[in-house]
Amino acid sequence: MTAPNSELRAATQAMIERAGVDTTTPASGPDGAVWTALTDAGFTGIGIPEDHDGSGGTLADALAVVSAAVTGGALTMLVEHTVLAGWLAARCGISLGGHTATIALADHGTTIREAEDGRPVLDGSAHAVVHGPDVDRLVILLDPAAAEHHPAVAILSPTAPGVTSTVGADLIGAAVSDYDFDAALVESYAESPVDGTELGQRGALAYAVASAAAARAVCDRTVDYAGQRTQFGRPLSKFQAVQQRLAGLAGLTALMETAAGTAVAEEAGGNPDRARTAIAAAKVVTSESAREVAAAGHQLHGAIGFTSEHPLGRSTTALLAWRERYGSEHQWADVLAGHILEGGADVWDLVTGSGHEETGAAAEGNNR
Repeated sequence: MTAPNSELRAATQAMIERAGVDTTTPASGPDGAVWTALTDAGFTGIGIPEDHDGSGGTLADALAVVSAAVTGGALTMLVEHTVLAGWLAARCGISLGGHTATIALADHGTTIREAEDGRPVLDGSAHAVVHGPDVDRLVILLDPAAAEHHPAVAILSPTAPGVTSTVGADLIGAAVSDYDFDAALVESYAESPVDGTELGQRGALAYAVASAAAARAVCDRTVDYAGQRTQFGRPLSKFQAVQQRLAGLAGLTALMETAAGTAVAEEAGGNPDRARTAIAAAKVVTSESAREVAAAGHQLHGAIGFTSEHPLGRSTTALLAWRERYGSEHQWADVLAGHILEGGADVWDLVTGSGHEETGAAAEGNNR
């Protein structure tokens, strides 16, 4: 990330080193000691306004913490709780207090209504909810059709009466759950100024940054290993074929970091059209590069890198697990194409970033 966030990154890295991370993959769950340290320091509230029980700061600050945590190998709920759920609740005027939360997009047909006692209840479902069993609250975004023609947010406990879940896990070991709601009691309910498109874009940016950080961890660890591991009397890094593979790995990592960093800067720049273009490009680059970065890391580590105990797997499985989260490279490439074919954007401006005029509505991409 950029220089102004270097102190946040250094502080996060120091907390992770003190707390320690078990990098066995797949993980049994989020790193509790790291999460406690980050919470005690107020880092899990960065990017959330102070008047809504956050720590203040910007999205770029929050993403700097995300990046440092991922590079350090920690599995946390920073994206779901801090960048998405806490932020969305605050935008709706709701404070989560001391509760941890994750984000969910309600399936089509999910509705909210008043029960006989006048309290709001939720009927419907939500799929692929990350960290659902690990949090105190679900922050659910309902589409306009389910909320009387405007987006709305419903907040409820994942263990409330009327809530049933089917729990799975992604490659890294994070819980990914499907939820069904049958007159599930809603604790808080409000109109949302944020719709699914904006939420999906923010999620895509967060996971582009996280993927770039995971690639950096793979690259640095692989370069160190190739310099230390000897074969035929000399380090692996002295062999030309290995050098070429390392150069390709370093190049892809730098490309991912540049794309993600540019997207963060454009998001803070105040031009929504340019920000969406940069975020789409970052997600295309990071998702498309993820498989090759993971493959290069494992190839150069040899058999040792495939063991569940080796820390390499924490980063490579993250790359593969996050590749399609909040949209694959194909979905976000469609968004870029929409800027050109439907929005009237100039291709050269998209490539160079030199355009400053808004080009109209972009094609809508899938959020997940």
